[in-house]
Amino acid sequence: MANTPPASRSRILTGCARLFSAPLLPVPDHRAPLERPLVILAIFFLLSLLLMWGPDYTLGLWMKQFPEELQPAAEWITDLGEGFEVLVVTGVLLILSLFVPTTRLRKRVVVGANAITAAAAFIFLSVAGGGLMASLVKNMIGRARPKLLDTHGYLHFEPFTFDSDFAAFPSGHSATAGAMAMSLALVFPRLRSLFIPVGVLICLSRQLVGAHWPSDTIMGWAVGVAFTLWLAHGFACRRLMFTYDGDGCLRRKTGRRVIKGMWGALRHGRGVAKVA
Repeated sequence: MANTPPASRSRILTGCARLFSAPLLPVPDHRAPLERPLVILAIFFLLSLLLMWGPDYTLGLWMKQFPEELQPAAEWITDLGEGFEVLVVTGVLLILSLFVPTTRLRKRVVVGANAITAAAAFIFLSVAGGGLMASLVKNMIGRARPKLLDTHGYLHFEPFTFDSDFAAFPSGHSATAGAMAMSLALVFPRLRSLFIPVGVLICLSRQLVGAHWPSDTIMGWAVGVAFTLWLAHGFACRRLMFTYDGDGCLRRKTGRRVIKGMWGALRHGRGVAKVA
C-alpha cells in the first residue's frame, strides 16, 4: 500500500481493527429464529437426513434421465454458483476504496464511500467464507456423488478421502449460492425477491447436471446462509453495515439516501471540498 494515500490507509486500518475487535453490542436475545445460524443448520440438517432415506434415490434416478439438449442451460446456471462474478466485482470495489481521497471529500460522501466499502467487504467475505466452509466439511464427510450410484449406491461415504468424486455433501456450489443470495438480500433488501429465487435455481441446477443429491444441495444452501447470517451478526454487533430492529431482525444500517447522495455529489462535482 505504498502508493495508497495516508487517509485511505487510516480508513483501512480502522475498518479492519473494528471488524476484529470485541463486539460493541450484544446480539439480542429475542432475535428472529430464522436469523440464527445454528437454527438454520439444525433445520436443514434434519431435512437432509429425511431426503437421504428415500427421496434422494428416486430423484437420483430421475436426474440420470434429464434431457441432454437442456444440459447446456443447466450448466450455465450452475456455473453461477462458483461466485466468480460477485467476488470480482466486490474485490474491485474494495481495491478502489483504497484510493478514495477522503481528505478532499465532503463528510456525507465519505460516509457513503464507507458504506459501499463495508457492503463490498461483507458480500465478499460471505461468498468466500461460505464456499470455503462447505469445501472443508464435504471433504471430511466424503459422500459419493450421483455418478457413482451404480457402483457405490446413494448412501456411500468415504470420510477424509479428499477426492472430488467423494465430496458431495454438502454442495459447495449451493453453499456459495446461499451465501450470495442471502448477503445480497441483506444489503439490497428490496431485491431479495430476485436474489433468493436465483440462488434456489442454482441449487436445483446442481441436481440437473447430476453433480449432487437433493440432500447435498439443501445442506449446502444452509451452510452458505448460516455463515452469512453469522457474519451479519458480527457486523451488526460492531455497528458495521447492519443493526437490529425492535423485533430483533437484522436491518441494513445505511439508508438508500446516503449512497444515492454520494453518487450524486461525485457525479456533479459537489463532493470535493474546496482547497485553499
